[in-house]
Amino acid sequence: MEVRCGNDSGFTLLEVMVAVAVLSFALVSVLGVAAHNVGLASRAADLRAAAGLAEDMASEIDARGLSTVSSKSGKFDERPGFEWHLSVIPYSIPQLGTRMRIVSILIIWDGGEESYEVSFVASET
Repeated sequence: MEVRCGNDSGFTLLEVMVAVAVLSFALVSVLGVAAHNVGLASRAADLRAAAGLAEDMASEIDARGLSTVSSKSGKFDERPGFEWHLSVIPYSIPQLGTRMRIVSILIIWDGGEESYEVSFVASET
């Protein structure tokens, strides 16, 4: 039977301090990654919203048509902080007898820091 006496049992203060430092570093790293992921998820949600808004505008333009060549801007009532810019440019190929318009929809948010643009060709009727 072996009997232990003295200061051989337990951890020293230095070992505890090193363990706490390592755990703190790991926790800070994990929290930094989590915060970055939250930011990416927020940006992805804004991009999805911008794509949906642009698609809705394109569908409305397709359904109603365009009466004049123009550039217009505005804000979305249903999505505060999001703005739109619509540009319609006439385009024709005389050799083929075609007349069309290039439609560009630009969605901007975060004070102009982020944007999403979609362009398409609409034939004139």
